[in-house]
Amino acid sequence: MGQKREPRVSCWMKPPSWLAVCGTLLSTAGFAACQTSTTGPGRLVGGLTYSVASFVVAESFPVQIGITVQIENTSATSRSVTFPDGCVVLMRAYGEGTEPAWDMGSAVGCTMALVQVDLAPGEIEEFQTGLVSAQTILGEDLPNGDYRITVYLRPGEIVELEAGTADLAVP
Repeated sequence: MGQKREPRVSCWMKPPSWLAVCGTLLSTAGFAACQTSTTGPGRLVGGLTYSVASFVVAESFPVQIGITVQIENTSATSRSVTFPDGCVVLMRAYGEGTEPAWDMGSAVGCTMALVQVDLAPGEIEEFQTGLVSAQTILGEDLPNGDYRITVYLRPGEIVELEAGTADLAVP
């Protein structure tokens, strides 16, 4: 397909240089306040590999967490998968137990439209949870502390992947 062109900006539309410098400093500070990691191997289901591409912990107060998941067609033929609603990727937080202390699936409203993903061999599609605040996860019932964070998708069966751990606290 065609290459993406950079938009042209007329000289009179360029922002003052001090604005560009401030913007650069602010974005650098924002990235410095985030920890990003990727986790282990994915899970193969029906010729598609589901894996965590990034686990972001935005070091604000309270902390915010975001996860990106990749779905890759590792087979030699085209594959298609359908998700039951608009919430393709959901997050869970586990305390010390084996049951989730918090499940995003019971805390958000999802569009009821099916989401179909068609992938050619070797093709990758990414989905994100968006940033979720520690305040949303802990609410008023869960204590501050370290939580194991997972992400899950529902392409028929539940595919749950380890994302990492985060120290969650609210004022």
